[in-house]
Amino acid sequence: MNICGVLVHARPENIVPVKERLQHLEGVEVHAINDDGQLVVTLEQDDEGLMADTLMSFQNVDGVISASMIYHHNEDENNEEVEHLEEVVQ
Repeated sequence: MNICGVLVHARPENIVPVKERLQHLEGVEVHAINDDGQLVVTLEQDDEGLMADTLMSFQNVDGVISASMIYHHNEDENNEEVEHLEEVVQ
């Protein structure tokens, strides 16, 4: 299982529609929003390729200015935990 933490930026006036659009993507959950247009989002997928494609699709969501992965957690088939912090500059 792969879990990514993503910080999404939108214009403050677009925050509610962006939240709704993101929540329609498979594996996406919006945990918090603020008045500055920032959303805290998690993305969960078993398939790494699908996760990468979904993360990249955040950029195509109408109203999204940017999306940056700030955390990634992966559990392999042996249930060994591997954690690392990644920052993606887009």
